Amino acid sequence: MALRIVATLVTTGMVAACGYKGPLYMPTPDGKPPPDSQQQTVPIPPTPPIL
Repeated sequence: MALRIVATLVTTGMVAACGYKGPLYMPTPDGKPPPDSQQQTVPIPPTPPIL
């Protein structure tokens, strides 16, 4: 039973870790990524303090 739980946790962790390959962007109509000069970075706002 414990082996099944450990195997499930390991498999879930491996599946959750894959898939992210880099920065996301909206593809252009011709299917090519936009040039680097057109990519805009949006700053992430700071999190509010926990009281």
